[in-house]
Amino acid sequence: MGTQVTYAKNLPEIPSEFIEPYAQRFLMMQIESIDLGLITPEEAKKTLDAVEYFITCFSGIHARFAVSNVYKRFKNLSDSDLKSICKKVFEDIVS
Repeated sequence: MGTQVTYAKNLPEIPSEFIEPYAQRFLMMQIESIDLGLITPEEAKKTLDAVEYFITCFSGIHARFAVSNVYKRFKNLSDSDLKSICKKVFEDIVS
């Protein structure tokens, strides 16, 4: 009987072109949730860390780099800057 790690070795990578649209949409969901006050920037950053880790473990190389670059920029913003940006994004979409 194998362990979880053994099973993971036998899984094929998720192709980048399949997973990237989900990663993009998920980031937008976090931005919207911050703007609506449903989650804090800290909660969003922790959630994005988890998603980034999943993608790093199971996706193609292009998605790994793309998600890492975009999510890292988002996570490096201060909470106040992040709230301001999230508000601005949805003001621009609505108007």
